[in-house]
Amino acid sequence: MTDMLKTGSKLALICAVAAFCLGAVNTVTEPKIAEFRAAKLKAALEQVSPGGVIGEETEAGDAVVLSYYVVAGVDDVSGYILNLKGSGYAGNLIILASYSPDGKVLGSVLMEDEETPGLGKEAEKDWYMKKYLGFSGKDIPSAKRQLSQSDSDAISGATITFSAVAKALISGSDFVIAKGGM
Repeated sequence: MTDMLKTGSKLALICAVAAFCLGAVNTVTEPKIAEFRAAKLKAALEQVSPGGVIGEETEAGDAVVLSYYVVAGVDDVSGYILNLKGSGYAGNLIILASYSPDGKVLGSVLMEDEETPGLGKEAEKDWYMKKYLGFSGKDIPSAKRQLSQSDSDAISGATITFSAVAKALISGSDFVIAKGGM
């Protein structure tokens, strides 16, 4: 019985020290991680912005469109930037995409994903996301047969990721069209 108490006490002490160390590391790294994420978001917003003044983030209350930014032009709304959530092969995809007031995709960036390295991770690259530019609504390519042969070959092995990005962008386009240029 005393051996069990000694062993249990040692394990409890080890757990307490480990928990304290993890808490200390979290305290030090949490502000840096938040700062990094804010800088990444700012860079992505500038990258996809259709030009104009980017407004404040507004919650959308939608399963796919998480939030949006209104982009104001000189006289009216020049576009929208949407924070979208898609469901890929290995988990959720978080996409930042800009749209014209009529729902055309102007730019998109994959912000977060858990896709397969070498296949689904290709969606993180600019050339991959350019396949969707200029399309709106149901015209956004969501199947390999809608692409040129070279583009279709480029996404082979990652069609679930391709389709997930497309579905999210279609939902975003529909959201913008429903807003009607505000």
